[in-house]
Amino acid sequence: MTEPKVIAITSPYGSTGKTTVAINLAAELAASKYRVLIIDADLYGPSVANYLSLADLPAGFAGALRIASQNRFDKSQLERLSVELSKPRLTLLAGSVSSQSVEITREAIDQIIETAKASFDFTVIDLASIPQPKSDSSSKDNTTTLFTSVLGHANELVVVALADPVGIFRLLNAEQSILRSVNEPKLVINRLRNSVIPNARHEILQTLQRLSAIEVSGFLPDDPGQIDQATKDGTSASLLPRPGSFRQAMQAFSNTVILKRLGQLDGRIAKLG
Repeated sequence: MTEPKVIAITSPYGSTGKTTVAINLAAELAASKYRVLIIDADLYGPSVANYLSLADLPAGFAGALRIASQNRFDKSQLERLSVELSKPRLTLLAGSVSSQSVEITREAIDQIIETAKASFDFTVIDLASIPQPKSDSSSKDNTTTLFTSVLGHANELVVVALADPVGIFRLLNAEQSILRSVNEPKLVINRLRNSVIPNARHEILQTLQRLSAIEVSGFLPDDPGQIDQATKDGTSASLLPRPGSFRQAMQAFSNTVILKRLGQLDGRIAKLG
């Protein structure tokens, strides 16, 4: 890889496991020896630091927004406002609800992301749920401005949807907003389990082929034991002593979809989940 890349991660409304995917994707990229920054830019539900059991953090994303609004954000500010982790080996610009009170402009987001790209191979940005269009198109809130500004830099948009009827309905409901933002989103179906939908993978693919223009890029199996243990330990699935099916599928998605390493086995795992 020669150019730094930005990966934005979002989802339809609801608890889809978006942040779990963001953390584990960032960890997989870091495991491949890339320098990775993860930005928690979910204005209403920032939780990356909580997942990683971190406390007493610098001002993070809210501080970056304030400084960038004054046109003063640079590498030294990024280092001051972020925290370096050893396990997984990531740098985190943490989020907080105080980010809601800061006016977000495209220029500030441009400054933050360009600074990040100068120091990191990958910048993974955990966004809030996909904003719905307003009836008054002239009014834009912080979420919409943030979303459109980040997507102006993103090399990939990863959309995480739940593998159940409600999750698929919410995905279809948000489809037009997704496709207005980017032509080829990378759709990840999370928590795949046959106990909710018999022959779930086949049924979901059939439904989306009939009703959606978005293709599935990968399935992540429901692996609550592994995810719960990683959350309890404040780490990623890749660092557990016995990584299971979720980690295997996440690694395959990272290799084939993000890094474009087209190994036959990885490709099969990414598609099958």
